[in-house]
Amino acid sequence: MNTMSKAFVAALVLGGSISTATAGGVITNITATDTSGGTFDSGIIGDHTLDLAKTFSSINPISLTFTVAHENGTGGNPYAVTEAVTNNTGQAWTDFHYSITEPNRGNGTVFTAHEQSTFSDFTLDGSSGPRNLNFTGNLAAGGVADATFNISPFDPGAGNTSTFTLTQVPSVPEPETYAMLVAGLLLMGGMVKRRNNNKLQG
Repeated sequence: MNTMSKAFVAALVLGGSISTATAGGVITNITATDTSGGTFDSGIIGDHTLDLAKTFSSINPISLTFTVAHENGTGGNPYAVTEAVTNNTGQAWTDFHYSITEPNRGNGTVFTAHEQSTFSDFTLDGSSGPRNLNFTGNLAAGGVADATFNISPFDPGAGNTSTFTLTQVPSVPEPETYAMLVAGLLLMGGMVKRRNNNKLQG
């Protein structure tokens, strides 16, 4: 092989690696597979940017199914997701959870840089990872929380599509927590009353 042929082969190899380096999965559709009475709205703004909005009318999960196709070019980039979550459940939330599941386990859709994910005034728990985000905080009934996170979808390969599900669910304090809070308030009230009675008698 002469020098010209070697240079041509090298250019083809390099060109091929460059053109496929950014190939990957792109989200082509989002559907709400379970809203449990809540509502969902979505938009794809610009390149690899998702703007989602959800309203929870109960503390049951809302699940979204994403369809992913293969694309050359910018397909390998993660999606920057922003989301407004409205609490219309009539109860304050103490935590909020995101999880990714796929029909073919291990496909590889993940939260990219999950440790930088945010959910308004909530704190990201240490139990979070590439497939789940767990937040602890407080969202009052009627409140709205803004979330930001990145998702990198699995590339199904040329000519194929795949799906993954993003499930979201809030949590509210257990009844036992409320009972302990009420008991604590009653105890404090009794102590204050006793102190006032002692002052009156003294």
